[in-house]
Amino acid sequence: MPAPISSGQFPSVDRLIELASDKDDPGAANPKEAREKSMWKLLLQLRPFLPYLARLVPKLDVAVGPLQSAGISSDVRKAVAQSMAESAANLQSIQRGLHTATSALDRQSAQLKALEDELARLQQASEKAAAAQLSLSNDLRSLTRLIQIAGLGGIALLIALIVMAAILLAHIR
Repeated sequence: MPAPISSGQFPSVDRLIELASDKDDPGAANPKEAREKSMWKLLLQLRPFLPYLARLVPKLDVAVGPLQSAGISSDVRKAVAQSMAESAANLQSIQRGLHTATSALDRQSAQLKALEDELARLQQASEKAAAAQLSLSNDLRSLTRLIQIAGLGGIALLIALIVMAAILLAHIR
């Protein structure tokens, strides 16, 4: 037999027993009060078993549940069956809607992926164009510098030619 459970483990049971104790008026002549007192005395005698009974009640509820449902009338069964059929139909329509939404989401995801790829290609093309433009700009600066140097050289040669022609004309006279 299991060890007795201390009274501190179930304070609500102790409170009930305390309320039922003989602190009431001992001279109660009412038969209803006497019957209630005898019930409390019975509870006091059953006090050691109350924790076990408290644990047993939920187990009895689980065991008695199927027996209670066996007594359900056929109308209730039909209503429950119809409700379950409607629930199943609703669930199937929700699943179809979910499948449709999922496929639409997959299509949108594929479109987004294609847009991301296109954006990456455009970004690469933009970077290449920027690099080509920078290279062209550098080439133009170099060409401008070369033309400036050639122009200065041409001017220097023209000046030298004019000076030589002046010297030659001066010698001829």
